[in-house]
Amino acid sequence: MVLSLVLLFVSCLFLSFFEERLKHRDKVILYVLLGLGMICIAGLRAVGSTPDTESYELMYYQKSNIILAKATEPTFELISSILRSMSLGVNALFFAYAIISVPIHLAAFWKISKMPFITLTIYVSYYYMMHEMVQIRAGVAAGLFLLAIYYYVEKKKAIAFAFILLGTTFHYSAAAGLVIFFLRDRLPKWQKVILSMIVPIGLVVYFSHIDISRIIPDELIGTKLALYREMRDKGIEDEHRGWPLEINILIWMNIVLYYASIYYSEYLMKHCKYVNIAIKIQAVAFIFLLYFNGVSKVLGNRMNDYLSIVNIILWTASVYAFAPRMLSKIISNTISAIRFFASMVAYALSLLWM
Repeated sequence: MVLSLVLLFVSCLFLSFFEERLKHRDKVILYVLLGLGMICIAGLRAVGSTPDTESYELMYYQKSNIILAKATEPTFELISSILRSMSLGVNALFFAYAIISVPIHLAAFWKISKMPFITLTIYVSYYYMMHEMVQIRAGVAAGLFLLAIYYYVEKKKAIAFAFILLGTTFHYSAAAGLVIFFLRDRLPKWQKVILSMIVPIGLVVYFSHIDISRIIPDELIGTKLALYREMRDKGIEDEHRGWPLEINILIWMNIVLYYASIYYSEYLMKHCKYVNIAIKIQAVAFIFLLYFNGVSKVLGNRMNDYLSIVNIILWTASVYAFAPRMLSKIISNTISAIRFFASMVAYALSLLWM
């Protein structure tokens, strides 16, 4: 599997340098072939080859603990029951989710990006492994969220709402995507100041382990948040909380990207009209990551993972920040290579500690 991932990443990276020279027909064919490869890699992996596969095996055969069972979405139950009725094993579940999720992502990239192979390289360097090979339910929801962002910016809000609503049937956290209906694609200076303050204040809250949910009356605490609290109190979240911020180089890279995007937002918007919305959504992702750490490490990390899918938009847009274009691609792909290597190491260590 490691070799397959490396070949996939290298293929995307190579094609990204020459995608402007490709004929439209050839670009579509190569894009589809890469998508098929991604489906096969994610769908044919064995239990134990990536984090969370053993948990999904327990959930698939309905042997998981009661707390996790309460958090399972209806589509997971539906897909699992259909596959079990056909006497298929848990590997069929992985393949089913890959068939659903990968095409959704590819469709979103094709709509949002003028350089789909650069975007695909960024996606494979981290988000593909995180969503399609670990958090498979959230992976589908994240792809639908990208489509929702596209239609929201294109002033088709009903379609955007429908995609977010559909996403909640795959992962309840997708409901957070409704935040886009409170955001506008303008970014005046006063908003830049507020957005710039979110991370430093959040770092103080994060390292102080403040539980901000204590200011909310218990009767207003939703079932999902109550479940996260229960997981925290019983120590179950320690198995699912992800990597601590202190050693997570990927988060720090996203923080640097966030501030660079704010500073160059006016210029980047000339090349990608989804930038301002992406910046604001990333700000919400940081709020979950940093401010909700004391509430639940799982909640903070998972919500950040879901919402920060917009970093694909920001990383792609950053290519326009440098000239000539080939230099910008070299810089972007170098960063993607670092991110890919860090992700591979992180998952390897996760498997060792499982």
